[in-house]
Amino acid sequence: MTGCGHSGIVNVVRYARKITGISEVHAIVGGFHLGGPAFELIIPETVEALAAFDPGVLVPTHCTGYKVIYALYARMPDAFHQSSVLTTFAL
Repeated sequence: MTGCGHSGIVNVVRYARKITGISEVHAIVGGFHLGGPAFELIIPETVEALAAFDPGVLVPTHCTGYKVIYALYARMPDAFHQSSVLTTFAL
């Protein structure tokens, strides 16, 4: 889980795997900080890097950006979940 992934959501997931020693990624949830034109060039590589983790649950939130959200849904529709106020997840 991340609040706003300023350091990069791929970096966040890689670091979580490193410090926990657990390679399996069940869920990626939070703000991926990829909204706006400055991030458009890295959308494809970020989506592919996240797909390579093969998460069972993918929940991009507030600062992810709609273009990335669409790309993530298109690439991983079975893992993708749209979140809003009062959404709950049982992991």
